[in-house]
Amino acid sequence: MDKKAYRIFGYDSIVAFDLETTGLDPSSDSIIEIGAVKLLPDGSFEKFDKLVNPHRPVPFFVMQLTGIDNSMLENAPPIEDALADFLEFIGDSALIAHNAPFDWNFSNEKLNKIGKPQLINPIIDTLPLIRIMYPNAINHQLETMAGLFGYNLTKAHRAVNDADATLFSAIKIWETILALDDKIFDRLEFIIGHSNQNEILKIWGDARKARLLTHYDKPETVEKYILDLTNEFGEPPSEKIEFEPDEVMHYFDKNSPLNSAMDNFKYRPQQTDMAKFVMDTLVNGKLTMVEAGTGVGKSFAYLIPSLYWGAANGEKIVVSTYTKALQEQLFFYDIPILEQNLPFDFKAILLKGKGNYICLLRAERYLKNPSLLSFREREGILYIANWLANTNSGDISENSAFMNSRQFHLWEKIRADGHTCIGRKCPYYNNCFVYKIRKKVQESQVIVVNHALLLSDLGGGILGDYDYLIVDEAHNLERVAAESFGGVIARWRIRSTLDSIFSEMPQPNGTLVFLFSALENRQDYAEFYRNATNSIVSARAFADNFFTELTAQMEYVYHWREQKYGVRKRYDSDNVVFQKIVNLGTEMVRYLNSVRDNLKIFYEAIESDNEKIERIREELKGELGKINEIVEELLIAMSPTEIDYVYWLETPRPDDDETATAKMCFAPLNTGEILNNSLYNHIGATIFTSATMTVAENFDYYLTTLGLELAPKDRMDTLLLGSPYDYDHRLKIAIAKFMPRPSPKNEKIFIQRLSDIIWETSRRFRTGTLALFTSHNMLKQVFFNLYPKFKSEGIKLLGQNLSGSHSAIKRQFIEDSESVLLGTESFWQGVNVPGKSLELLFITKLPFGVPGEPYSDAKQEQINLRGGNPFMEYVVPQAVIRFRQGIGRLIRTENDKGVLVILDQRISCTNYGSDFLDSLPTEAVEIGSSVELFELIGRQLGEKPTIH
Repeated sequence: MDKKAYRIFGYDSIVAFDLETTGLDPSSDSIIEIGAVKLLPDGSFEKFDKLVNPHRPVPFFVMQLTGIDNSMLENAPPIEDALADFLEFIGDSALIAHNAPFDWNFSNEKLNKIGKPQLINPIIDTLPLIRIMYPNAINHQLETMAGLFGYNLTKAHRAVNDADATLFSAIKIWETILALDDKIFDRLEFIIGHSNQNEILKIWGDARKARLLTHYDKPETVEKYILDLTNEFGEPPSEKIEFEPDEVMHYFDKNSPLNSAMDNFKYRPQQTDMAKFVMDTLVNGKLTMVEAGTGVGKSFAYLIPSLYWGAANGEKIVVSTYTKALQEQLFFYDIPILEQNLPFDFKAILLKGKGNYICLLRAERYLKNPSLLSFREREGILYIANWLANTNSGDISENSAFMNSRQFHLWEKIRADGHTCIGRKCPYYNNCFVYKIRKKVQESQVIVVNHALLLSDLGGGILGDYDYLIVDEAHNLERVAAESFGGVIARWRIRSTLDSIFSEMPQPNGTLVFLFSALENRQDYAEFYRNATNSIVSARAFADNFFTELTAQMEYVYHWREQKYGVRKRYDSDNVVFQKIVNLGTEMVRYLNSVRDNLKIFYEAIESDNEKIERIREELKGELGKINEIVEELLIAMSPTEIDYVYWLETPRPDDDETATAKMCFAPLNTGEILNNSLYNHIGATIFTSATMTVAENFDYYLTTLGLELAPKDRMDTLLLGSPYDYDHRLKIAIAKFMPRPSPKNEKIFIQRLSDIIWETSRRFRTGTLALFTSHNMLKQVFFNLYPKFKSEGIKLLGQNLSGSHSAIKRQFIEDSESVLLGTESFWQGVNVPGKSLELLFITKLPFGVPGEPYSDAKQEQINLRGGNPFMEYVVPQAVIRFRQGIGRLIRTENDKGVLVILDQRISCTNYGSDFLDSLPTEAVEIGSSVELFELIGRQLGEKPTIH
């Protein structure tokens, strides 16, 4: 360690500490371990580590997290003795902790209970410091913070290990502060001073003194812990090339140039067929649909022909995906390989909607004058300052400190906004992230977007003109279209719009205030200004009353606070809740129109040649557009009569903040018709692709849903490609006929039998196992049934929303090839776990949608009205697609092997079961007993059970 670091944060003696506890409540939970590390004057360390007997059982989730069980604590000292030793160890040293308020409050609560004086040592919290200094870390948990500086925290959630990692990281944070550029150091100090954060302000004061004495270099960091959303690479082509189909197809034959560039490249006939089909689509301007099974390599099959076609014709290719994972795979892996190996240059860009990028004009307004913000918002702008000085992308997703601070209202004030953007009039135009991206779009040959941006930009605001589109993960396009073409009337939306124009707190600010303050002859406009501000204050108060009443009526009628989840209820003009609020809604429109009219009068009255005034005036004009948009959508929501729309009321979740309110939503049911009119009719060629585009090998469901049946027949074509993997040998599918039917009447016995099967297979075969559920409630019951058994057997059991974040449990599942993961929702699709980490997959129930879901119910009614069968035409296809997505989690490479166990016997004993069976990648066998199941698993995995 550098001797310069011995005196950190201005203190001669410093101790990092950490507590492990039985829970989060200091008044009712207990400390089970205290760990501390002291930095000595010579740079060495002294450690303190004590287990504490809580005189109560340790909860299972704490044992799972820490590895500390009841047997380890039986002979540990009581809290009185442990705390006395801890106090002696720390003396009057300054203390450091990660999320210090938790450890500080816990310690003082227990000291108070045993009659000891509370801690008065100076305390430093590394959590806000790491968020300020490294806002673009992937997250700001202790393990990540330590890893960022190269510290490998191998046994996290043991107190002394966590304390050691905290001290190491604190030293690096201190060095980072001392190495800051003067300008950003001063700016951060300025904002901290306005944020009432005296502890951090003291650190800045000590750092200012230390910076005068010694030069520091910024510590080295580990790249994998940093988010860098650099959104471009490559160079535009210097000249056009000839489009030679044979040259394109050479990349898919056995002597492909990619053989030497990629270790895992293999010739696949299915990939060759898809590439030929894509070429035909591009050349003939078709609208085509391709199902390409796992392992086909569909990304290269559409990218290589498209890039050749674009380079030959001077065209750009837009690629749209649904998941962030596929976006990143395409942009950071697949496309760079092609950029290195295709015989021509091309430029690629990863693009998001405007609202993802920060606006320099709006951000600087508050960075220069944070007193315009609330104290909570000033904390948020603090996480912006350092990031903004270093980002190349301006994409707020790169700033995890801000994204996790729940500063939604602040982001509304500082994000790029198409309504209020003043373009070339902006003093920051040359550095504007959005306009830089626009320029890059114009010169790019391939643009990767998501479905939401694709549909929100149908007018060409960002993407401009393009003739060639590839929609990957196309099975999700309908869902996104319904959201994009629909509307949401929520309190946050109206309030944030009004606040952006005028807010009284903490002092008058907003576009209206900025404009009025810039006027030299303010007295000439004082009455217009007063009328405008009064109308905004009135509208905001009325909006609060409107949504409070809507929420109260939802509680009165539907008792949503007693439910496990939020309530979503369809409404029409006869709905009892709607009738209670319809007059208020009409008044809400009147209040917003008053705001619009008064703003328009003020805007039109101003006459000035002043450049600054004209800029702010243009912003105000944009705010008027936002008000108009809200009014238009509110009028739709208050007139629920269109038969091609679905309208619903949606409450907060019962565990949401008490201030959360209900909202009104609507969405069109004819998304396919909208897509045909607004997209397909204006484009040269489009390829829709996914691993799941058919139901029982039939494309009809998605051809109808996405509106492709409306396109001219000579433009339409489909291609069904199976997987190159040998499913007949690599995958065995068992239907557990011995399981009870999963009906409400049988639920208890079904859950018990399900728990028994998962336990027995895990105990016997100890292989990576994923169980997919359709109900989180059932998942929880199975998890609690199994956890004690798994703990005693030494097998890791992971439960979604029970064992950590999605990414954390996925990582643990991959790393421990004997672990068992119980998952719902997000684990049915987009999760890639190859090899032994996933060899056994349970489908607990056929994944039918939840009854009463507004959009689904309305679609079924629509089908019923035209004389169709809504169950077979909509409910079953939706379930089959999700079912196939779930199955796709198994067999991710040609060397994988596995067993799929379907525990819902309805698949083989109902008239609709054939649609599921015909969608399986290989033939299923019916199993009559658990013994038969164990034998099948043993044969397929080539392993003898470890227990007989």
